[in-house]
Amino acid sequence: MKRLAAIVFIGALAAPGVFAQVIDKPAATVKLTKIEVISVKQFRQKIEALEARTGSPIPVADREKLLDLLISEILINQAAAKESVTASQAELDARIAMAKQSGGAGLNLNRELTDAEFRSLLQQSGMSWEEYQEQLKQAVIQQKYVLQKKKAFFDKIPEPDAREIEDFYESNKAAFVAPDMVRFQHIYIDTRNLASKDEKDKARQRAEDIYRELRNGASFSDLVVKYSDDRNSRYKGGDFGYLRRDDQARKQLLGRDFFEAPFKMKVGDVSGVLSSNIGFHIIKITEKLPFKLLGLEDPVPPQNASTVREQVSAQLLQRKQAEYYQQALMDLIDELKKKAEIKVFRENLTW
Repeated sequence: MKRLAAIVFIGALAAPGVFAQVIDKPAATVKLTKIEVISVKQFRQKIEALEARTGSPIPVADREKLLDLLISEILINQAAAKESVTASQAELDARIAMAKQSGGAGLNLNRELTDAEFRSLLQQSGMSWEEYQEQLKQAVIQQKYVLQKKKAFFDKIPEPDAREIEDFYESNKAAFVAPDMVRFQHIYIDTRNLASKDEKDKARQRAEDIYRELRNGASFSDLVVKYSDDRNSRYKGGDFGYLRRDDQARKQLLGRDFFEAPFKMKVGDVSGVLSSNIGFHIIKITEKLPFKLLGLEDPVPPQNASTVREQVSAQLLQRKQAEYYQQALMDLIDELKKKAEIKVFRENLTW
């Protein structure tokens, strides 16, 4: 139920047209600054969309709770509009960039998701790019409004203390490990759009010819610029980034044989032509990091930009911020409900 509530509240409720209001039964009417009608048709569409997204039916008894969430959203939106709270394109772009960065980290890619990858994941979740942008815009406006109205409350959020950090670390110690990691440069020949065996054979021959140039003394970095199909790394020496031993997503993408090869090599080693699920590669090992249990004061590899203690502190602070935000949101909604005119037509909630 909590998961459904979160999905509903983040979703933006489109303002109903006059024609729809006339021919549809109302599920509820809401007025803070203006009258808005949630029609039975609209509410049913919301229910069916949620059921499709979650893969489970919503009991009739829960419909009124979900309707209350939609009412709350209308109240927040009207209140934010009254205060002229808006979301700029720069703010939306920043949120999207954060989501792409988070998505890449979640998949252990050591980079942010590309636009194509991000949109593909959205599509897999059953959401179009247009729906995502509209929901994101509404979410940003709502958050800005809550933070603006409850600023004094958020100023009271305490920083995690040493005891909290140590308790969290001890309770989750098994999760603080650095797996085996390897970093390498590669010269990449892409075969993903090659359909025939003849085309793939020619691609392999191209890779073999490049390897021959390398053996004859050509610079690895020069050959990367000259031949590699990896545009992201072509002018960075062919840097593939770090490959983690526990990265199952990349193992599936690249294929087991290619995935295992760099871990068997030493720093400075150069491979022959290696085949992956996406093409042919010639790789040069630049760094290897062994498996390690991390203590609180250890830097977190591979970037070593922060310690375990700093990351735990940041994670605990985010949890507190989320808890304070939820409380502030509920308090604000209660205040708005007292000022608003709301009518729920319970007799129209069964079908």
